[in-house]
Amino acid sequence: MTPLAAAADGNADRPAGISARYAGYALGLLTVVNLVNYLSRNAVFALFEPVKRDLGLADAHLGLLGTAYVLVFSVASLPAGILGDLGSRRAVIAGGILLWSVGTILSGLAQGFTTLFLARALVGLGGAAAATASAALVANYFQGRRRSMAMSILMVGLAVGGVLGILVAGQLEHAYGWRVAFIVIGLPGFLLTALVMRLKEPDLPPGRARSLRRMLMGSMRELRAAGRRILQTPTLVAVFVGGALISFGMNGLVGWAPTLLSRELNLSSREASLILGSYGLPAGIAGTLAGGAVADWLRKRMPSARIVTSVIGFFIGGPLLIWLLQIRDMSVFIPVFSAAFFFLTWYNGPLTAVIFDVSPLRMAATVSGAYLMFIHLAGDAIAFPLVGYLSDAFGLHRAVVLLPIAAMLGAIVCLAAVPRLVADTERART
Repeated sequence: MTPLAAAADGNADRPAGISARYAGYALGLLTVVNLVNYLSRNAVFALFEPVKRDLGLADAHLGLLGTAYVLVFSVASLPAGILGDLGSRRAVIAGGILLWSVGTILSGLAQGFTTLFLARALVGLGGAAAATASAALVANYFQGRRRSMAMSILMVGLAVGGVLGILVAGQLEHAYGWRVAFIVIGLPGFLLTALVMRLKEPDLPPGRARSLRRMLMGSMRELRAAGRRILQTPTLVAVFVGGALISFGMNGLVGWAPTLLSRELNLSSREASLILGSYGLPAGIAGTLAGGAVADWLRKRMPSARIVTSVIGFFIGGPLLIWLLQIRDMSVFIPVFSAAFFFLTWYNGPLTAVIFDVSPLRMAATVSGAYLMFIHLAGDAIAFPLVGYLSDAFGLHRAVVLLPIAAMLGAIVCLAAVPRLVADTERART
């Protein structure tokens, strides 16, 4: 049985009127959406060096380009989640795809730092809308024991798209220049928009459209209710704080990895992106799927399996990553990188599933949006420019050591959710 079919199996875990085959199709399409979303996001990291050279930038500027996306992505995630809970999640996803596609194409047309910064911010706006509503829609399709695997499959798009963005952008830049790389990467979104608009929304009744006034009033009520729910749910508090530290470390590393390889191992942008993509891609796919499988298997034995699985991945992968940052021998670097990336992607599906486990379905997208807003504002929005400034002062190889330490601390914080996880999950079902 394929992973998509396995995730879709089990009638009790699906809403009425949705077949296993259709649920699998929807999950596959939304996984591709997630992939292209993060491909568009991470492409800029493979292009740091040529962009820096052509536009005359410093490392601090490069860090701010990463923050341009993350800052807008973070702030937009919460209202995007509210819109997804009050209206059509399908429409929110499609609108987000269009925005990030246009922003990516405009990135290739930028003539200076300010215009490129604004274009990357537009990519963040679209990415927030699509990511928040996609996760909520998958949670609608998979409402029980298959949710962890379904979320892991969705998050394969994140892991693969993030690495593929670096790989594809690096190869396109080598062949055609960084401007063409951005433009080409922005094109697939237009096809995805058309496909997403045909998806069924299983939990949303017909005629859900509301007037602007009712939408605004509903948004305020939804925001207050979600805020109270988060603060009154210890599991969510621990996962929010831990997730921010994880985001600081993991996304900061992804952003600076191509530049680090180029400088420390004397590689071109193309060579660095090829190494990261060729070995990170299979490791990321395998790790993300393994995390979901391990969490579902352990959950038969312990209710806290989704959190425990995430933490195990960091306890193994974190030390490997710290070691990796000291390696300059490529024959050792590649196997250690593959192993570290495999374990560090375990958390993607299980930790996301925990958020939906302890959130009532009616406000799941809003809570997910709040989570994305918080972890990115408190995490990689700080990490990208901070590493850039530290790099200008002390060197990039010293600055990045902070990142894996932060990710492991985040995993430890997530463990605080274990004692209340069962009670919070039961409360969400009432």
